[in-house]
Amino acid sequence: MKKYFLAVSLLAFVHVGISQHSVVLKTGDKIEGVVMELMNDELTIYVNREPKKIALKDISSIFFDEYVPYDGSIKDETPIRKMKSADGGYMVEYQIKDREMIQPPRLSNATEKQGTVVVEVTVNRSGTVLKVESGVTGSTTSDEYLLTKAEYACKGIKFNEYMKAPLETKGLIIIHY
Repeated sequence: MKKYFLAVSLLAFVHVGISQHSVVLKTGDKIEGVVMELMNDELTIYVNREPKKIALKDISSIFFDEYVPYDGSIKDETPIRKMKSADGGYMVEYQIKDREMIQPPRLSNATEKQGTVVVEVTVNRSGTVLKVESGVTGSTTSDEYLLTKAEYACKGIKFNEYMKAPLETKGLIIIHY
């Protein structure tokens, strides 16, 4: 009997520790479980495998306790990959964690100016470039024409979709003019 009680107590303890969501009510009470549905202004959370419905008007906050080990920043161990620009005239390097470039930039240079432009990009989970900033560390030119052309070209880049990534992932695009 003691072994049975110990096993049940241990299972109950372990189960409490694996909740994925915490719902804080306006009363201050905290409910831990798994949020399964939000419909008709009502949240359904499963606590100990039993559904519990809560009106949204009674909820103060919802916390997602899932551990995400990667924050979207550029890591030193992220490899640098190379590919040709869409027109094939320029070499483009890129460094972004867990992503492949599926649509390279269209590059042009109507001048004889040369240099390397490093562009920091921010990419969402679907692979769309959200933000660009040219001339970051590593650039060998400060020419406004090349910086502007590089920024514009990087806005048209597309990366593969990765739904397990952070909401925003930062990366570098290195363009050799």
